[in-house]
Amino acid sequence: MKKILVIEDNKLNLKLFYDILKYHKYDVDCAQDGALGYEKIVKNDYDLIILDIQLPKMTGFEILEKLKNDNKDISKIIVVSAYAMDEDKQKAYAFGLDTYITKPIDINNFIKNVKQKLGEI
Repeated sequence: MKKILVIEDNKLNLKLFYDILKYHKYDVDCAQDGALGYEKIVKNDYDLIILDIQLPKMTGFEILEKLKNDNKDISKIIVVSAYAMDEDKQKAYAFGLDTYITKPIDINNFIKNVKQKLGEI
């Protein structure tokens, strides 16, 4: 079973991601702030990370920067953000990420992106 970490501070969005992923038979772990999310990434092995940008304690971009500095693989990260500004998208792409989903999410598109990142389609 593929293991996915969702780093999201909004409880409703976190529940939505959790429920969608569980429905599709994934093992889901959660963190509601960036510092805890980063700690979980360092201590555990995840097949995929769903990462919000605006987080308390450490932003999604700060997490990406730390992972890059630690030479960690960030190719299995999907950025999900309510901020659809081109500047934020370009910043995510500059890290080498290729998947940026804006909120509110389209559930079918979200799960399609998850499956693509996991090499399932």
